[in-house]
Amino acid sequence: MRPGADLPVVPIYTNIFAPPMPSPRRFWQVGRAIREIIDAYPSDLRVAAIGTGHLSLELGGPRQFGEHGPDPEFDRNAIEWLATGNIDAILANVTHESMAGAGNATHGFMDLLLMTGIAGDGVQADYVDEFDLFHTREMYLTWYPNGAPA
Repeated sequence: MRPGADLPVVPIYTNIFAPPMPSPRRFWQVGRAIREIIDAYPSDLRVAAIGTGHLSLELGGPRQFGEHGPDPEFDRNAIEWLATGNIDAILANVTHESMAGAGNATHGFMDLLLMTGIAGDGVQADYVDEFDLFHTREMYLTWYPNGAPA
């Protein structure tokens, strides 16, 4: 991300595929812990948390090359929940089983839960964009701690 290596970067790797996987709630809790660390850091430096994840995703399975992502309903709900910061709805509806039903690689959604944890419970995204890209649904969210820049 920074070819000049002019900024410190702390990578955080997560387990979204190999058992035993942490629960969706645990991913959110880790995000909250990261936010607490950022907020407690004794400096006025700005910190950017950049993450990746995905919605319903099928790799090598029968739904991989459909007209849209393998589970459009999961995708619509997930985008709404993430954009509005509705962690209660996410944790009530998203389980390892529901993610597996939405696509064999949907567990990458848990990384988005981690990012939601960093943003905070009930915090609405300042920017949301989404589109269909061949056989998957793409979505981008941005949260700014003090609101979107002017």
